[in-house]
Amino acid sequence: MLSRRITYYIKALSGSFDVSLLCLKDAEHPHIERYGKARILRVPLKHKTLQQRMEQFERAIRRQLESEEYAIVHCFDFVSGRVLAELKKQLGYQLIFEATTLSSQEWPHNPLEPALSAKSLDTITAEETYTASHANVLIVASKQQKKYFLRKGFLRTPVHVLFHPSLPRKGMSAQPTARFQFLHLGGQSQLTSLQTTFNAFKAIPPESKIQLAFGGHYSAQSKAYLTALRETLNLKETIWPTLRHETEVSVLCAQANAALLTLEDEPRNVSFGGSMPELADFFAWGLPIVASDLPCTREFLNEKDALFFAPGNSTMLAERMKTLAASPQLQTQLAFASKAKAAAFEPARFIHETLRIYHPWLDKKSAPSAQLLESWPEITPSRAKTTSCPSASSSRLEHETIIVPPASFSLPPK
Repeated sequence: MLSRRITYYIKALSGSFDVSLLCLKDAEHPHIERYGKARILRVPLKHKTLQQRMEQFERAIRRQLESEEYAIVHCFDFVSGRVLAELKKQLGYQLIFEATTLSSQEWPHNPLEPALSAKSLDTITAEETYTASHANVLIVASKQQKKYFLRKGFLRTPVHVLFHPSLPRKGMSAQPTARFQFLHLGGQSQLTSLQTTFNAFKAIPPESKIQLAFGGHYSAQSKAYLTALRETLNLKETIWPTLRHETEVSVLCAQANAALLTLEDEPRNVSFGGSMPELADFFAWGLPIVASDLPCTREFLNEKDALFFAPGNSTMLAERMKTLAASPQLQTQLAFASKAKAAAFEPARFIHETLRIYHPWLDKKSAPSAQLLESWPEITPSRAKTTSCPSASSSRLEHETIIVPPASFSLPPK
């Protein structure tokens, strides 16, 4: 859901900054494209190995920074962060490091990446620390993540907590199915938690009339693995819609009766704190939640807000699912608790908090009006009606900022 955060950063900043987004190019999009007042610059990566691709992306960052003058650079991982930290003093820009996820925490759980040696992980961790130590501002997605950086000694760098924004419902109403449907939202690095969910669902008798829907972006290899796992477990009452675009998450939420927040007992969840962007949509739709009992989930949920189970314990998860499905009163209680938390994750609040973070570099005269913010469509850049702009150039406002997503990031296809 990184593209959603980037969308709202662009919405928040375009009234006061000339915004450029430097990201990867795919076959379906031009090198340069306009999104509202912002400019999307896409970098084609021709090399095959991960190391070569990272080096090529670094060179593209250097070229862009040397070709235009930027007041602020906003980056999301150590690949771009390292070179941006190195050039910061020379070029004089302010550096914002978005640390809502860390490669050192996520890559060991991503089957797309080759096996990482301890030395490689140490190098990645060191480069993340180097980027964070040179940043003017750190942005995280939870209070637990903020505590992580404070424990690491980042006491002088401002660390701002900016929750993930939800998708607006746009008048959509709930459309639950005949069976009681649980929704699991994950992705490439959440295969272990999805297996726990599958095992729990297998333990639920058919007469319970419980259905499982799961969504997320998975590689072809992972899809094959999940398909084989479903067949092995004979999980006929599972629904696996194809998510071509993030807005389709709203359709899944509308059809669900409850949500599963299934996380494993891993350092990225226990020490650093899981990112959990799906929580924003679960709250927005008022879905009752069954969650792993971990510090990162306890930050947002307590005993009155959700049903908890021990991480990795599929038997306990199955019992919690059956309990919730059998109790309309409990469903109403937990749904009300979710709705009560939705306001903290609304897009308007995300935009407001973004402007507050950027405020030290904003001229008060150039602050965007509320009318401008409300007029933006609630869509991601790749689905926006854009105009190809081959010359893309250079009329800049008084302030200019560039947003650099991870080297592995690309906007989803139209």
